Amino acid sequence: MQKTVNKVVNNHPINGSLSDYYFYSPLPYQDGKATDPFLLLHHHGPMTLPPNNSGMPFGPHPHRGFETVTWIISGHVVHKDSHGYHSRIDEGGIQWMSAARGLIHNEYVENSFKEEGGDLEILQLWINLPAKLKMTPAKYTGLQQQDIPVVKTDDDKVQVAVAGGSFNGHKGAISSLTNINASLIKMQAGSKTDIQVAQGRNVLFYVLKGDVKVNDKAAGDRSLVLFDNDGDEINVTADTDAIILYCDGEPLNEPVAWHGPYVMNTQTEIMEAMRDERMGKFGFYID
Repeated sequence: MQKTVNKVVNNHPINGSLSDYYFYSPLPYQDGKATDPFLLLHHHGPMTLPPNNSGMPFGPHPHRGFETVTWIISGHVVHKDSHGYHSRIDEGGIQWMSAARGLIHNEYVENSFKEEGGDLEILQLWINLPAKLKMTPAKYTGLQQQDIPVVKTDDDKVQVAVAGGSFNGHKGAISSLTNINASLIKMQAGSKTDIQVAQGRNVLFYVLKGDVKVNDKAAGDRSLVLFDNDGDEINVTADTDAIILYCDGEPLNEPVAWHGPYVMNTQTEIMEAMRDERMGKFGFYID
């Protein structure tokens, strides 16, 4: 049975343009709501930064209570944090970070990219953690493109890079703390694919680019397709070449207290997170 498409939400820019660097915020929606357990999705670019650019507009910052998954569509991202994790991930790779009890990290590009300029496109997804896992040790995994399993149709017109969990029974690169399935789907014009979804799981379906039909509903560039929590199948047809972020997960159905880089269950826990970061319990970021 097909899942029911509730609506298709067009994307909107967040804070307009930051010099040459810009990004969009598909999630939360304009009314502030999200799709449990998915909290936030930012789509950076696609953009071409000129020579002598400022790079990514982020400095070292703390997190607690959730996971982040970053897909590098083009360009590269360097990750460095207060627990000693440090890696550069290039086009086609992912960074999967469980902030959990807390860390301080920085995401940036190499100085050579700032000097020379180049193409950059990034997706970052925040995934909530249940109360029982929010204070587990922080962890980071960086994987290059060749480390991520790819599922292909017989004609190679659909290619699915399975970052986490599984896709239609095919195991991905990472087993997440909360059994999240997360894949990036590339489709050629005229191709089709069917996605099997276990009953009761919520879906995040974001079209980075291209024109597709999702259970016969049209969706285009930078649009989010919202589903009712019914059915167990999604049928996708690509009218043009397309790239889609597909994720599904069990809803946590827990209270959410959210303050900037902290996502907990109560305001008291938010205050504790802020205190712990000031006391150095997240570790210390060293350039």
